[in-house]
Amino acid sequence: MNWNRIFLGACTGAFAGYGVFTIWPSSLARWSWLGGWLAAGIIITTGWWVNHYLNAMPNKNDGAWVDMALPIWLSSFLGGNVQLTVDKGLVRVAYGVFHGANIAGAFPTIILELVGATIGGFLLYKYRRSDV
Repeated sequence: MNWNRIFLGACTGAFAGYGVFTIWPSSLARWSWLGGWLAAGIIITTGWWVNHYLNAMPNKNDGAWVDMALPIWLSSFLGGNVQLTVDKGLVRVAYGVFHGANIAGAFPTIILELVGATIGGFLLYKYRRSDV
């Protein structure tokens, strides 16, 4: 286990999570659709490149790790979300745990996400198992 690679992958995940909920909406508000495309290209491409091309996250050849979805979800869960509205611009629509949000209301959604991801992973495993 290479801790330097794991640290680099964690920093990349933090950048992706921060960028998706701060840089991306701000770029969208400032430059409309072009800002959204640019932010998506810069944030997601940079995260993907560091994690996969530089192999920051240790992935086995027969498996995959959800290396960017987890930190982006954690950013939303801990920090909250903003939304771009037509009349008010950027508006905070959800508060995260660090901003005093009560996660009890989101608990059923979190459970359903875990169940859905588990079912999806199981079905993918069953489908891909026949390929080997």
